[in-house]
Amino acid sequence: MFKALTNLILLFLLVLINMSLFTWCINQFNLNQTPLRKTLISNVQAEATTGTTPILSIHRVPTRTPRLILRQVPHSISPSTHGKEPKQRLQLHFQSVAIQPDKSEQVKLENMLHQLKITHSHAAKILFGPAPFANNISSPQIAKLRAQNIARIIYPYTQIVKMSYHTTLKEGEVIVEFFEPQSTLFN
Repeated sequence: MFKALTNLILLFLLVLINMSLFTWCINQFNLNQTPLRKTLISNVQAEATTGTTPILSIHRVPTRTPRLILRQVPHSISPSTHGKEPKQRLQLHFQSVAIQPDKSEQVKLENMLHQLKITHSHAAKILFGPAPFANNISSPQIAKLRAQNIARIIYPYTQIVKMSYHTTLKEGEVIVEFFEPQSTLFN
């Protein structure tokens, strides 16, 4: 038993040494290869040169683009845009650059979900407006993150959630609409 265990350990060590020798030999054959160096993004940006860039010639290739059919987008937010009246409408306000709702806004939303007795067959629509530009994140991205956080709160109650961006809403404003189960909003 002891001899078999020592043979197994010895075999493992020989295979390990063989693999390391093999990789060392391959690395010696690739002498022209520069060694890889880990750098941080900030260091790379700091080392960027501001010298002249070579002039590139751009050749224009004609392409055939299909005709696009433009559809009218309603500018006002009204319940008639989808044909059904919402069961309830809740207006939430976010701080200027906040992505998460305040505790008071979150409690207001959760109370409404309990009060309306929302089930998995109900539908919800989240209308979100623009947000200020901050921390290199554009306004639509912050607004979308806000809507996704609201959807995470709603999702345990109903999985039918639609999000819609409207530029006509005020900054930091999110409107949540709840619809009856027979709603044809998402069909």
